[in-house]
Amino acid sequence: MFVARELHRLLPPAMRELSDWTAKARTRAADTLLGALWYAGPAATEHLPALLTAFAKTIEDSDEVVARQVRRCACVVGRSCDLGVYMPLVMDHLKMAPIAAEAPMGTAGGGADFLRGGGHQRRVAAEVTVVEGGEPDAGTIGKRAVWLTLLGALSAGAGPEQLQPHLKALLTAVASPTFCVPERASDDERGAAYSAAQLRLCTFLTQLVTSAGPQCAKGECGLLLYSALMRVASVPSSALRGFDSQKRAIAAVAVMAAAAGESTAALHASFMPPLLMQISAGCAYKGWRVDSADWHLMQALCRQSEGSTSAGVLLFILPPLAAMLDPKADLTLRLTALSLFDHLLSLSDFCAAPEWGEMAEHAFAAMLLPNVVWRAGKPAEHVRLAAYLCLEKLLATGHVSGEQLGRRTAEALPLFVSGLDDDNVETRRVVCNVLAFVIPRLGGQRIDHDQMRLLYPELTKRLDDASDAVRVAACTPIIAMLRAVRYSASWSQAHNFDRTNLGYFLQGLLVHLDDPNPEIQAEMQSVLEVAAPLDPPEFCNQVRLVRDRHRSPKLCDALLEKAGSHAPGGMLV
Repeated sequence: MFVARELHRLLPPAMRELSDWTAKARTRAADTLLGALWYAGPAATEHLPALLTAFAKTIEDSDEVVARQVRRCACVVGRSCDLGVYMPLVMDHLKMAPIAAEAPMGTAGGGADFLRGGGHQRRVAAEVTVVEGGEPDAGTIGKRAVWLTLLGALSAGAGPEQLQPHLKALLTAVASPTFCVPERASDDERGAAYSAAQLRLCTFLTQLVTSAGPQCAKGECGLLLYSALMRVASVPSSALRGFDSQKRAIAAVAVMAAAAGESTAALHASFMPPLLMQISAGCAYKGWRVDSADWHLMQALCRQSEGSTSAGVLLFILPPLAAMLDPKADLTLRLTALSLFDHLLSLSDFCAAPEWGEMAEHAFAAMLLPNVVWRAGKPAEHVRLAAYLCLEKLLATGHVSGEQLGRRTAEALPLFVSGLDDDNVETRRVVCNVLAFVIPRLGGQRIDHDQMRLLYPELTKRLDDASDAVRVAACTPIIAMLRAVRYSASWSQAHNFDRTNLGYFLQGLLVHLDDPNPEIQAEMQSVLEVAAPLDPPEFCNQVRLVRDRHRSPKLCDALLEKAGSHAPGGMLV
């Protein structure tokens, strides 16, 4: 009682000395404050504004002994005083500067709002000085980081019974942590300051889970906590600045899952759908840019969750992706969307999900095909390659049937033929792989004469490619095309290949049977063995024409023997 009564005399000199220039004096002041606060108990409540300001100045003191003692002082205050009194004082220092756009989830709304549990209902102008509608400077962000450290120390001292009545209001205030997660990504000094503040927020939230237990990891509180952690995890970084805050946020999600008594995958499955629904409500994604925080959040949610979880919320994922992949959209934005699409298509459980099977044709026709259209420039070249890589993985899943491809042949085939002649060598190789999936699925009944005449000259040209990898890759769709041939010696509407075109085709193939590369020779022999049964007499005539020009007639003789076995009566004509 004596200490509580005399606290108004004890605290001012101790708090002044806490700012002394010598570490010895600051340590002495911190020890004095710790003892006084321990004995004073709840009587410290009326001195909270001054105490918290003093703690904020020294809780990250350069002297570790001072910093440790101040953290202990904050823990004592957190235990002794009512959270509903000191938490609003801290939140006032974390308020976001005035910005016109509304956040999708709650932001701190000041002390009075916190006490009413309504931090998400309105914005209050921050006390910091910033340009109207602008972002705070690095110094302001650094001060917020200090107050986050103090918030963590205070909550570490509070028990579950103290936290419970205010848990929802507290988590609402940090669910959309705009005080340390910028609206737009930045890689300057402010970005480094934001990263430091994010680390403090993760530490606080991890401490909160430890203190409050399962109460904050389930239900509505769990969604608010999950939102805060995933927003931090989604902030882009760089190798120079490191990814510490992102790693810390992911680790905190694992701690949250353990507190809820479930796996991390199950936690994502519980909270990812409602969070995705919130950020995509009202078609907000139509205004996203490549550096928009909500776009980064969606990418992080999809990348951290299992494929089956993402497949279950395709109705929330595909509309934003379709908007990002609009050919009129920014090229960099389209590249990030294609990167996310590629990631999803790499997940076996995503591709195996029935929800994805129902959407595959739409993704093929409306989202990927428009992005393989040739446009000038290197960035457009990268977009085409990324789109073709997605097409390759999409077709490999088998969800796009021959019937569905047949409905898109008139649109898709000219684009793929154009891709065979792309400037990028990797694009040419991937297009060969795409055609290796498309042609067998279409089959001979869905490829007409004109389309065959469009395909075979371009595929033959790829055998002259500067890259051996492309030349080898081109052999697979050529074999598929030969197997899809409906052959007739003379032109017929019911057939798609005639003797004249076969002769030109064989001439282009036989040149490469004498290639210096043994791998190309072997691949070409396999291709020609498939061509031999189409018209054995014509095949043998074409082989004989080039046999004596080859350095070795061995492969030609083997092909002639093979063709002879397909001729009527086994005789060569």
